Amino acid sequence: MAASKPRRNATVKQIADELGVSLMTVSRALSGRGRISDETRDRVLAVAKRLKYRPNRLVHAIKHGRSRTVGVMVPIANSFSATLVRGIHDALAEHHYLPILHFHGEGPQADRDDVELEYLHRLLDQRVDGIIFWPSDETVPQLYLREVWERGVPLVAVDRHLPRTNADFSGTDDEAGGRIAAEHLLELGHRRLSHIGGEHWVSTYADRRRGFEAAVADVPGVSYSVEECADCQCGEIAARLLAGRDRPTAIFLSSDRMAPHVYAAAESRGLTIGKDLSVVGFADLAETAWLRPRLTTVRQNAYLIGQEAARLLFDRLEGRAPGAAPRSVRVVPELVVRESVVAVA
Repeated sequence: MAASKPRRNATVKQIADELGVSLMTVSRALSGRGRISDETRDRVLAVAKRLKYRPNRLVHAIKHGRSRTVGVMVPIANSFSATLVRGIHDALAEHHYLPILHFHGEGPQADRDDVELEYLHRLLDQRVDGIIFWPSDETVPQLYLREVWERGVPLVAVDRHLPRTNADFSGTDDEAGGRIAAEHLLELGHRRLSHIGGEHWVSTYADRRRGFEAAVADVPGVSYSVEECADCQCGEIAARLLAGRDRPTAIFLSSDRMAPHVYAAAESRGLTIGKDLSVVGFADLAETAWLRPRLTTVRQNAYLIGQEAARLLFDRLEGRAPGAAPRSVRVVPELVVRESVVAVA
């Protein structure tokens, strides 16, 4: 039996020919714009439905300047970024926009600048109305995004801001998060503290460190240290810190991803988390829910960050944010208290 030929999409011309009306009349009926009788509009819509007519969004974008699509370049690396994407998706869907999602790398697997830029340009070629973007490099200059600006496409950075560009930003108030963690430990009587942070060139890590240090620096009787490392190296640093005579009674981590390494380092030294050592993480990742004792952490509201990114984009698209000055939304995180932190006796 011969395979049937794929059915081509119905066209505006087919609808017009069947009804004996002009192309302009069909266009007005389908778009809902322009003067046309209710009877004619109903006839056009009925035939369009029967023929399973679907508009060509790319052609529509070229003609009218809107495709109702948004490019989303966010790495799905963990539960935080996955939830952030869900927040973006739901906000776009509510406004009848379709996301075009491109997963790009993070950390050692991050796309090179030229590859990242290629995908930005490919999204522009799809006539997206805007782009929501998790930058792999925060130091890129305005020139890096020249084609985005030349085409008048609004761009919102998420999680990591782009301070040398006109991109809007939606992310966490990381400085407040670092301060929240430090204040919690101080309230429980901890006076020997350590912070194991990520690379200083990542703004989120730098801001968390800044908030932590601001909270502990001038407190009488408090000593603290700050260490910088990649996630996979923090176990070695934790082992070194815990081997000292004046070991910290509490460690604040810039990421939950460091926690398993610190737990292992403590166990190797015969120390019990939640008894001999207190640990506070950052993010409240689902991936660390298996840790025992359960990890006290600073929870980021990834879903709201995604929604706010979409809102910033809509404001640009709908003319509610005139001017080129970038705008920022920083969502304050919250402390989630579990068993990995105890008061000093």
